[in-house]
Amino acid sequence: MTQNGDTPQMPIEIVNRAGLSAIAYRIGTHTEFKQAVLARLAAKLGLHNHDESDFTVALIDAFAVMADVLTFYQERIANESFLRTAIERRSTLELARLIDYRPRPGVASAAYLAFTLEDAPGAPEQGAQPIAIGTRLKVQSVPGPGEQPQVFETVEEIEARPDWNAMRPLKTQPQPISAVMASVILSGTSTDVKPGDSLLVVADDKDVKRVAKVAPDAVRSVTRVSLSEDPPDPPPFRLRILPMGVFFTRALPLRGSVVAERVLGHTWRQHDLHALARVHSWSLPHLKLNIRRQVAHRFFPPEQGVFAFRQRAAIFGHNAPKYLSLPADQRIPVGAPYGTSWEGRTLIDESGSREIDLDRVYQGIVAGSWVVLESQTARKIYQVEDVSELSRADFAISGKVTRLRLDSDDGFDAFTLRGTSVFLQSEKLELADLPIPEAVEGPTVTLDQTFFDLKIGQTVILTGARDDLEGVVDSEVLTIADIIFSEGYTTLSFRRALQNSYVRDSVTINANVALATHGETVREILGGGNASEPFQRLALRQPPLTYVSSNSPSGADSTLELRVNDLLWREVPSFFGRGPNERIFVTRTSDDGATTVEFGNGQAGARPPTGVENIVAVYRKGAGAAGNVEANRLSLLTARPPGVRGVTNPLSAKGATDPESRDDIRRNAALTMLTLDRIVSLQDYEDFARAFAGVAKASATWTWSGQTRGVFVTVAGAGGAELAEQDQTYINLLAAMRKAGDPHVSLRVQTYRKAYFRIAATVMVDPDARKEDVLAAVEQKLRTAFSFDARAFGQPAALSEVMAAIQSVVGVRAVDVDKFFRTDDPNGDGISRILIAAAPEVGTEDQPLAAELLTLDPRPVELVGANA
Repeated sequence: MTQNGDTPQMPIEIVNRAGLSAIAYRIGTHTEFKQAVLARLAAKLGLHNHDESDFTVALIDAFAVMADVLTFYQERIANESFLRTAIERRSTLELARLIDYRPRPGVASAAYLAFTLEDAPGAPEQGAQPIAIGTRLKVQSVPGPGEQPQVFETVEEIEARPDWNAMRPLKTQPQPISAVMASVILSGTSTDVKPGDSLLVVADDKDVKRVAKVAPDAVRSVTRVSLSEDPPDPPPFRLRILPMGVFFTRALPLRGSVVAERVLGHTWRQHDLHALARVHSWSLPHLKLNIRRQVAHRFFPPEQGVFAFRQRAAIFGHNAPKYLSLPADQRIPVGAPYGTSWEGRTLIDESGSREIDLDRVYQGIVAGSWVVLESQTARKIYQVEDVSELSRADFAISGKVTRLRLDSDDGFDAFTLRGTSVFLQSEKLELADLPIPEAVEGPTVTLDQTFFDLKIGQTVILTGARDDLEGVVDSEVLTIADIIFSEGYTTLSFRRALQNSYVRDSVTINANVALATHGETVREILGGGNASEPFQRLALRQPPLTYVSSNSPSGADSTLELRVNDLLWREVPSFFGRGPNERIFVTRTSDDGATTVEFGNGQAGARPPTGVENIVAVYRKGAGAAGNVEANRLSLLTARPPGVRGVTNPLSAKGATDPESRDDIRRNAALTMLTLDRIVSLQDYEDFARAFAGVAKASATWTWSGQTRGVFVTVAGAGGAELAEQDQTYINLLAAMRKAGDPHVSLRVQTYRKAYFRIAATVMVDPDARKEDVLAAVEQKLRTAFSFDARAFGQPAALSEVMAAIQSVVGVRAVDVDKFFRTDDPNGDGISRILIAAAPEVGTEDQPLAAELLTLDPRPVELVGANA
């Protein structure tokens, strides 16, 4: 208020600087109005009576009250006329409409549903048939305490198979046989193998091993036989490197030999193997059954394996009396075949026909079995060619013996009659497959069977116990990038590597997966068309209308489908530039969530034809954060399709957002005008992402990958949620940005990194205030000032900000900050003047790291109250 002498001047001059959150627009207040009128009357009429009981003064006071009320509301109207200063959500809505901005609606959450099919154990051929699961299949959640049941519907049609309920990774591998092997795993626990026994290993070479330790495992029904004191661990799992399958056109029937040679002996891309089967008219089910049979009954050459010897013998004559101890009349004369003694006689002296005589008759020895001759200085392995029984009298002894004709007499001269032990009656031991100890991790998983019907691009869900986090069962959504067939097993390659590692025995993979979104489909008759009414409006009776995440520039698409006289009408953003015959409509959503359908006027958009209840709407109702249900809650099928046993959501539903708030509208309204649904500059990338439904914050920077410059966008979901690469919001955002931007510009999008800092402070509290209330208000003020909504990517936190926030609380006289440090600072527990939040930076292997968002640590703030 300016004054000219003693007379107040009205109206008051209004001055507002730029950037204010509220503007001053009142030309005066009650006191100023009253004083101005009284001063004018005194100057003009000489009326100096200010007695409140005077009628004139009372009338002036009433006028001042009226003027005060009018100017108050005028100021409020002025504030509501600007986007930055409006405090009513309706005002921001109306202001946004002036630039054709449609506030983002609440977006429905999305969840991947894993279906379990009946496997029909009594009719495997029937159980193997695929089942079609269509769209709009309703699944309801089991609500927790204080929650309401939520309905989800499938939005894609899938082909499901019982074989895909729980595919498992390969758990065992064939046990390699080698002459240098240090341990062997046998099937069963009753192997009759004991420490000290000799085992024969026949593979690329032959060797006899002495058993050092026998350890039965009743749980796995195997026996581990150690052939050395400290055998190494089993080798890591590796599929053999087989040559790639060569497509051939020469007609061949589907026979086991053809499968073994042409299919199992090569590595195939699955689509190549499918094409080969089609060319030769092979039945894929028959091919799969034969492959599984051959893999389950592997063929090994009969002469190879690990053999135990069930009997031990000596050479005939080993127990003959000492030559010189015999009576003279029983000694063989000089010059006889044995000479003067048989003490050092060898097997080569005994026979030149590769035959050896055992000390007695032994049963169970057959031609083709293995024999080991062993002395203190030599050991040789032979194979039996013939077995016979005969009586023999030599060396002053006689008896029935077993004669073996061996495959060779090589080395016979190293074995004497008395010093040779014979291991015989070889029995081939059944080898168990080796367990694969490695965890399931990385970008590939080899399954334990052949699965011919999986497709590239198909979504699967892997579930298992975490190997890197004991006691936790987790799930991941994966997309198949390639399918390889090798050695009778299917190997799946995924578009991204597994985020965690999993215990192999616990892993299952479900391929009966369909995407579902929150909301329930309803069909209702909106009313009848009236061709005489321009811009006819009809309201949907069951709000809120469901919007789902999409790759459109707004990030959300309506589920409303409208038909007039059974003809489909299309929803458009506005009637601007539309022709008179276009079957279009627009929707308006009020502040309470109700949706109204508006038709054209015959010049911009067609009018609906007149009829009785000829306007029918099909849409889905339900949206918002209530749809973010937890994992394994979606399990109630409202209508169970034939062949479907059950359903669940192994992962939590994600992506739900509430309608834009007033502050969000104020912040985002201008972004669509800046980008116009296209991306040109670096700032456009940031603005486009920020205006996308489901994205709360965004920051765009340049980044380098080798010699190529690209754009790197850091994003955050609503309420600080992380946007993982498998989330629908992330997928749709990346697709929309690539469609709106330059396809030749490298683009990467990554969720932000969380960073926290801690505070400890001594607060001087006004003696008249309650200390507990003041400290609680201080902590709340700090959490608001340094919350996700209040901070930006890469924004540092300054000590001065902390002190200013604390001192702004009523009841605080002074503050002394004792600690101010980042939570992840190894040298923390001190005080810094400023804490830096990282901007996007280069990480390992030239992979960029997203920007940090520095907020207050969620743990309680260390506040100590002191009297001022």
